[in-house]
Amino acid sequence: MSFLSATLLGALLPALALPLVVHLLNKGFPRDFKFPSVELIKETMARSSRLYRWRHWILLALRTLFLALLLFAFLRPVLHRLGSDPASSVARHVLIVLDHSASMEHRGDGSSSRQRAVYEAGRLLDSLDSRDAVNILLMDTAPSTCFVDFSKDVAEARRFLARLTPGYSRGEVNLANSFAARLIAKTAQRPEIYYLSDFQRKNWANANFTMLPPAAKLFFVDTGSQRRDNHAILGARWSQAQLLAGDTVPLEVTVGNYSASAFNGRVNVMLDHKFSFDQEVSIPPWSEGKCTVPIAAGGPGVHLVEVKLPPDALECDDHFYLSFAAQEKEEVLIVSDALDERTGGAYFLRLALNPFEGGTGSLLPRLANSSELTPARLAGVRKVICTHLSALSKGAAAAIAKHLFQGGGLIYFLDGPADPQNLVLLEKAIGPGTMPMRLTQHRSATNVVSGAQQVVRGDFKSRYLKLFQGDARQNLALLDFYDYYQASATGAGSVLLAYADESPAMGAVHHGLGTMLLLNFSAGELSSNLARQRLFPAWMQELIKAVSADEPPPVSYTVGEPLLTEVWRSEMRNQEFLTPTGSPATMKRELNGERYSLSFVPDQLGFYTLGAPRPTHAFGVNPSPDEADLRPIEKEVLPKDFAANREAQFVGGGDDFDELAKGRPMFQWFLLGGFLVLVAEGAFQNLIRRRPA
Repeated sequence: MSFLSATLLGALLPALALPLVVHLLNKGFPRDFKFPSVELIKETMARSSRLYRWRHWILLALRTLFLALLLFAFLRPVLHRLGSDPASSVARHVLIVLDHSASMEHRGDGSSSRQRAVYEAGRLLDSLDSRDAVNILLMDTAPSTCFVDFSKDVAEARRFLARLTPGYSRGEVNLANSFAARLIAKTAQRPEIYYLSDFQRKNWANANFTMLPPAAKLFFVDTGSQRRDNHAILGARWSQAQLLAGDTVPLEVTVGNYSASAFNGRVNVMLDHKFSFDQEVSIPPWSEGKCTVPIAAGGPGVHLVEVKLPPDALECDDHFYLSFAAQEKEEVLIVSDALDERTGGAYFLRLALNPFEGGTGSLLPRLANSSELTPARLAGVRKVICTHLSALSKGAAAAIAKHLFQGGGLIYFLDGPADPQNLVLLEKAIGPGTMPMRLTQHRSATNVVSGAQQVVRGDFKSRYLKLFQGDARQNLALLDFYDYYQASATGAGSVLLAYADESPAMGAVHHGLGTMLLLNFSAGELSSNLARQRLFPAWMQELIKAVSADEPPPVSYTVGEPLLTEVWRSEMRNQEFLTPTGSPATMKRELNGERYSLSFVPDQLGFYTLGAPRPTHAFGVNPSPDEADLRPIEKEVLPKDFAANREAQFVGGGDDFDELAKGRPMFQWFLLGGFLVLVAEGAFQNLIRRRPA
């Protein structure tokens, strides 16, 4: 304990002698004796008690104690907190680390956590005097400060807080600590670091304070809401690499529910701010779920997609922005040596890939025979379908192997007389032990006692069998296959479907970047009823899309993280990239031939676009999904485990800031003690007054 007004001690200390002076004067003061004998007898009896003989000394002690307590109260006694020395003349160095992440925009209690942090930072500035220095550090993906070094300009620090806009990036605690360590290394004083945050678990669980000097005093100020329920869109992605104009494309949306109650709502998808698609979603408490929303891709070109949830207290993660470029058509090469047969597989496959009148679909089938399987012909296509092939040459097998290795896709219907030999030849070109099945005898309905074959089991988690997941699996029972090869599984690759006699009906081979699907049946009218089923066109188009080894390009980006892209020089001639608010984006340009390499760090949510009114390039920017789970870290854990060997404590706000700067006031306890002394003196006076009775 210390006194803030210790200089008054010398002036007020003589007042403690006042009760002694009164006592001495009272001893020589003339006493009044009453003459009645009865009174004299009572007075004599009272004087004979030990308490009466000590009354002057007791009253002297009580009155001296009262004046001492009153004196100490005027000296403004304070209690030190966490090593603070209010009487010290050394200036304080205060660093305010303010969380500027997306989770701080949560409004669970009316105002956002960021607004409460700004208010508490202002109260902390109020506790500084003219000798103290301060700086403010924003904690996000790119930490920034109010001053280059510590400064006494508190007014500018207040203006910095007043100009602070919402932040939507991720809170990088360790990056902020590293920045703070370099900042406080310039001062020889013992710094005070105040962390103003909602202490979200994902951001603070791996906090590291070892880079800070041991002399630094750490204080944590929780500005988060009491109610932290939140639901958010964590991501959205396309299920295929190429998006074709006119296609219906499934968009997979991931939704997080971070609350104690289940979330039942509707996911809304807006295409180009015009067309709306909805999907119901139900997510259990404290979990994540996915839903698939079918989207009509529209015409060729770049499209903008916004995914929305019903708004809650943290609105920034209830929206998700992404873009995609729809291609006009994709060529698919159908290779067959029975192109003239109207009942053959090639005829029905061509109709299944593009069943629209005039061939207006997104897939453009081209017919060829096996003699055209050359590296030059396969270089122009990514997807190939083979059906009813004759014997392949070594050159054709080598061309197919190269096509697969470079990322091409191949669907091979095993319905030709030379397919057993063709598989052996392909295995030599691809590599030994790669084929998932070994073909033996060809079977048909005329020599199979049990009649047509049916699929009895399969790997329905495969992306090639999405149409048969769940209740749709019963559609397989509608398929009858009259012709197939009796085969055995080799253990290589993967068997996706199997017949009742254990012969593989469908298998997959991966070679390099490409995939080959082996279908042990035919799409021909006389070989199966597959072509007569409604699911046939949908399944064939699904296989064509799924067989691609290409990964979908990134369609969305995170705020605060660098974004790199390339555009043609001509596209930047009379236009520039615009931010979501319509202002020009600040970016770095590097000319490389006829293309510009662009890089910038997006700091706004929404679409960054190039070109108007229809954009030629668009990038959707979203908050980090790590900011959606608002559950805080345990307050006991942070100072104890993460800030070991350092003075660290959670503090409550403005009152604690004053106590840390000036000490905890104690004068009220001295005044209370003085009041109790007066009560004790009055009780003693009453006691000795009544004893003679």
